[in-house]
Amino acid sequence: MKIFAIICGFLFVSASAVALYAWARPHEIRHYTESELVGLSCAEISEKNEEIIFAYHDASIEKHKRAGSFEGGVGLPEEDVLPFIILMKKVIQDNDLTGLDLSRPFFHSPSVSTPKIHSEFYAEITSVCAKSPSRDAIEAMMQAAKNLKLARAPENS
Repeated sequence: MKIFAIICGFLFVSASAVALYAWARPHEIRHYTESELVGLSCAEISEKNEEIIFAYHDASIEKHKRAGSFEGGVGLPEEDVLPFIILMKKVIQDNDLTGLDLSRPFFHSPSVSTPKIHSEFYAEITSVCAKSPSRDAIEAMMQAAKNLKLARAPENS
């Protein structure tokens, strides 16, 4: 009987330690690099974007459960970690698209309003991707830029 009590005590202590570790450890959110995103389809980029948004939301809820209050952002990730924005900025930089300002936000910003061209570019990319989810995301972004006449005309040498 004494051995049984020792084993039960050991199991209780072990289970408590595992539970405490799982509760106390920070919830790491997977962030993607530009090189990991290049070559993905519209559907794949959309999935990665949702993954990040839901991870931030879930982390915010977990923090609320522990601390009793939400942070100021209420689970909204910064734009720079969203896969869609990472690729959009790459396309803008690599192709010197006109009218798009990388220093301005593309979505939510409490202090700076989103330029109309940013919203139009995002909406056009969404439209192109909706027509063909299997299309390469960068190709879709370039098509959207052409549709909005944001791509600079090639210079004749």
